[in-house]
Amino acid sequence: MVTIAIVGAGMAGLTCGRILQTAGHQVVWFEKSRGVGGRLATRRLEAGSWVDHGLRYWAPQGSDLMVLTQELLNQRILRVWSAQGFLWEQGLWERDFQVYCAEPGVNAIAKHLAQHCDIRRQHRVTALVNSGHDWTLTLDTPDGHRQFSAEIVVLAIPAPQVWSLLQPLDQAAADTVKAVEYEPCLSLMANYERLPLAEPLEHQRGWHITARDDVLSWLSLDSSKPKEQPGVHALLLQSQPEFAAVYFAKLDAAEPTAKLAAADQMLAAAKAIIPGLNLPQTYRLHGWRYSAVRQSYQAAYLMTRWPNLLSCGDWCSIDEQTNLDAAYRSGRSAAEKLLEKLD
Repeated sequence: MVTIAIVGAGMAGLTCGRILQTAGHQVVWFEKSRGVGGRLATRRLEAGSWVDHGLRYWAPQGSDLMVLTQELLNQRILRVWSAQGFLWEQGLWERDFQVYCAEPGVNAIAKHLAQHCDIRRQHRVTALVNSGHDWTLTLDTPDGHRQFSAEIVVLAIPAPQVWSLLQPLDQAAADTVKAVEYEPCLSLMANYERLPLAEPLEHQRGWHITARDDVLSWLSLDSSKPKEQPGVHALLLQSQPEFAAVYFAKLDAAEPTAKLAAADQMLAAAKAIIPGLNLPQTYRLHGWRYSAVRQSYQAAYLMTRWPNLLSCGDWCSIDEQTNLDAAYRSGRSAAEKLLEKLD
């Protein structure tokens, strides 16, 4: 049995670590956030509603995730989201496709995967030092700086965060990671006391809209997902990557009105699609800098010059599959590679 540190408790990190733990190794996860799951994120709003503001729904692209999908269906964590589907392109066009939603929110999937896992939340890894056989991780925690020793380290975090840790250690691997490109996204979560009538939308059934628009890429009535939320109408609006990139540039330049201006523009764009959506009771805006991979690393995982330090994530993909499927497959492939070496 060896001690393995997994940096990141998103889909790739949880998948990789669970396989290694099942094989009998001691696995400890370090997650910089208060929760787990990465973009398997659900936010509870002031009115008591909840919105999936990262991953919109669960929809495996290939066969890799079907075993886990069936497990989640059997556990009644997943179920079909029977909402209306539309495409917006100068009008609403029906676009039916089957997707799943989770009870109560996609973060329930991450919590299911995290059961029986030793996850140290709010633990940010700031440095790695190799001592010959082991690794020493320097951690920024709520209780101050700490250190942890492990025989193997897996970096299951976005590529720019991998780069910052690898750059002092392995310049060639860091240069490879630096070539990975992401698209950002803004998620606006809004509560409404009542929704405007808008044919052909059936609010009771629920709906989601893929938008071809300069500002918005997605609108959905998230309160129509399975968990009953009587009297609450919660919407998710997600932006186009180009719009989000402008927002982050303004945010990085410390423009004080960046957040308010972005929210106003997103609500105005929603009004152009469904008149009346520009007047929510309350709303929150969340930015995802690393929302979707635009240019991936063309392998299932990244090896470094040390056999006991490797990286995995949705940015490691040998085909067109991205995000959910790529993260799962990368985490699994990394675990299998490590088990092969350990055997």
